[in-house]
Amino acid sequence: MKKILLTLLTLTAMLSARNDVPSCYKALQLKNPDPVPQKELFILVDQTTQLDKPIMIYIYKNMMHFIKNGYAVTIAAFSSNANGKYTDVPYSGGLEALLPESAKHDIAKKKLRKYQACMNGQYRYAKKKATKALVATLKGANKKLPHSDILKSLSDIAAHVIKPSKAKEKVVLLVSDMMEHSSITTFYAKGSLKRINTKAELAKLNKSGFTADFDGAKVYVIGTGMIGKKGYRDSKTLKALTDFWQAYFAQSNAKLEAIGTPMLLEDIQ
Repeated sequence: MKKILLTLLTLTAMLSARNDVPSCYKALQLKNPDPVPQKELFILVDQTTQLDKPIMIYIYKNMMHFIKNGYAVTIAAFSSNANGKYTDVPYSGGLEALLPESAKHDIAKKKLRKYQACMNGQYRYAKKKATKALVATLKGANKKLPHSDILKSLSDIAAHVIKPSKAKEKVVLLVSDMMEHSSITTFYAKGSLKRINTKAELAKLNKSGFTADFDGAKVYVIGTGMIGKKGYRDSKTLKALTDFWQAYFAQSNAKLEAIGTPMLLEDIQ
């Protein structure tokens, strides 16, 4: 138990200080005017959910809104604790804030040109690295995995990835069919999605200890109830599923902005 706790604490420390994008301010020995990201987007991908092309394009386009100066993006993948699958963070990086115009007058012209070139290169680097990580994560989905540990994964990610972030505003895009099937509980009965009792399921969650604290983040969910081309969820069963997740986020210090069944109709803000 002590070794597991130490590992989690180490992971938290590494992620809270991590930035996969090299610093221009550090390279040029300049003072960063605002080292804390204004906003950070956390894309959490459930790899037990296979996505269609329109949803993948939607995720990419919305990620690109956050690849800009003063913003950060973190991509995390989760599935089930089986077949070598585990929670992973393939990308976490942010673009640095730009120097205010008033500060540029105090910098030598040669160094200022280097700074401007570096910041342009920083954008290209972040875009390429984040895109590569996102594509690999989305294409890594496998619907044949035996379990879907959504609740435990969200608890771990919230504690060790989202909460340690120093971003002034946090936004979560959760990509999942939202159908739990684990040792905590299962949303299935006879191979199909059951009519969920929110009160009973929350009681199971709270008893398990895998509750989450999203640190006031805004949350968007895409893919809810998704089951493939020939699948169908009746409206009452789907509503019961979304009712549970609305209650879950309400007790998890999160602001649920929208839940797509499966598609979201608005952009991430």
